[in-house]
Amino acid sequence: MIPPVTRRRIRRRLPRRLAPFPNEHLSSYLHRLGEANGLPGSAFGHHVADTALPDRETVHDLTGLPERTLIFALPELRTPDDVATYPALRGRPTAVGSSNYCPSCTGLRGPARPVRVWATHEQVLCRRHRIWTGGPVLTCEDRWPRIDISALPDVLAAHRRHQRLIVRFGREQVRYAFEDASHLVHEWHKQLPWPFRSIHARMAVLEPDPGRWCPSSAICRTAEYPVAVAVTTFLADAAWRNRLLHMNTTDRHETIGYLTETVTDGAVPAGVFDPLLTRCIEQRHHARTGPAETVI
Repeated sequence: MIPPVTRRRIRRRLPRRLAPFPNEHLSSYLHRLGEANGLPGSAFGHHVADTALPDRETVHDLTGLPERTLIFALPELRTPDDVATYPALRGRPTAVGSSNYCPSCTGLRGPARPVRVWATHEQVLCRRHRIWTGGPVLTCEDRWPRIDISALPDVLAAHRRHQRLIVRFGREQVRYAFEDASHLVHEWHKQLPWPFRSIHARMAVLEPDPGRWCPSSAICRTAEYPVAVAVTTFLADAAWRNRLLHMNTTDRHETIGYLTETVTDGAVPAGVFDPLLTRCIEQRHHARTGPAETVI
């Protein structure tokens, strides 16, 4: 007889097995699993448990999927001890940053439906299908955008550059620099749009009607991405940031002027971008802490 303290309820296995997508949100997977077995919404909840999200044992009972499959595919089911058992988990996304999964990839398994996954900050696109997925940093109003970037080679090139920056400076350093750079570029673009003609050219490819160009839309964040990566190149360099902090006013203006000339088109009024950038770098002088976006 199983002692009461170790006894647990065994859930009846669902008739249809459904594999999770890599790094899928547990809630997203359970929703798809319920739909596949004709148990949408509350009906699936009654079948599973009284808790909001079931644990690893419950999901195993329901699906029959091996423990290793669940641990690798569903980050929320992992425990700190799993990395000792499965060293290959190192470097995989943790349950920190969210993104959409490529709709073309989901369509390969049947009728496409929105899938949410845990992603690292540079996972902004599907290179296989050349679809923009957004990533956890470049948030927008469009919940499920489907943006074809095959006609935007500079976005694909920026993504390769982004990956090289991670190799050069380290993942967490580039992650925080990219968060700051994305915010800076977005604010600069809203404050003074005309020097960013490259952004507007990319937006015109994605949406020919300028009347539909919304600053908070997915096409705007997609078009800003190459500029954000260019600014990240500066901010990720700790030596560059430290030099800027200790410069006199004249040298600081010149250095910031060089940065803005690098990432904009045309003359920008002197000093217009200085306060926001300087404040951002001063705040970054104190090391940021938070959960890592990958298993370490």
